[in-house]
Amino acid sequence: MQQIALNVIAIGIFVISLFSMLAPILHISPLVPVVITLFLMAILGIDTGLLQNRGVSIFLEFIASKEHRQRVIHHEAGHFLIAYLLDIPVLDYSLSTLEAWRKGQRGSGGVILNLEQLKSKEAPVTIFEKLYTIWMAGIAAEQIVYQEAQGGQDDREQLYALLQKKGDNKNSYRLKERTALLQAKDLLKKNSLAYQTIVSLMEQGSTIEQCYQSLNLLKESSNVPQLSLI
Repeated sequence: MQQIALNVIAIGIFVISLFSMLAPILHISPLVPVVITLFLMAILGIDTGLLQNRGVSIFLEFIASKEHRQRVIHHEAGHFLIAYLLDIPVLDYSLSTLEAWRKGQRGSGGVILNLEQLKSKEAPVTIFEKLYTIWMAGIAAEQIVYQEAQGGQDDREQLYALLQKKGDNKNSYRLKERTALLQAKDLLKKNSLAYQTIVSLMEQGSTIEQCYQSLNLLKESSNVPQLSLI
């Protein structure tokens, strides 16, 4: 969504420049492009100062199709369920840039993990492997439901950034990405009922506590297949 926002800004600048050149030919007052420019500068100023450069993304999400919103829900539900299955605590989630801004979260939203609890509980290697799978779970969910993924670039960037920080060979990045993607897909397919439960809860705007309560009840129920890592 960030790249789309930059493209929209670039198109806006081009249109204003073109309008300025055509104004004399069309007998339009030269003040018109000036006023438009000042208006846009004011909007960008508000966007930068108040919305932390997320105004364009908020607008694009506001006019986005129902299918796009459903994709976001299915994507984030994938992250949430895999984090739950791998025992990585989820602090919160948001499904749009506006929701993330209201909650004081960075970026365009998503699932927020609590990594502080893990520092003394598990070996770093184990945590890293779990994070790879969680980050690829959104793409995995989209591929399962829609046969292809439109989102997930930020997830890949997080994965690559961590691999680079660890000092892993760049030639191994794609292999680890594919491995994590396959693991996420396998877990989502084995726990399809739990996944659909999280999707429904996110559609209703349920809280983290409600999501965990529903998954725990599902896990304890004898009438449904148990949540599985095998």
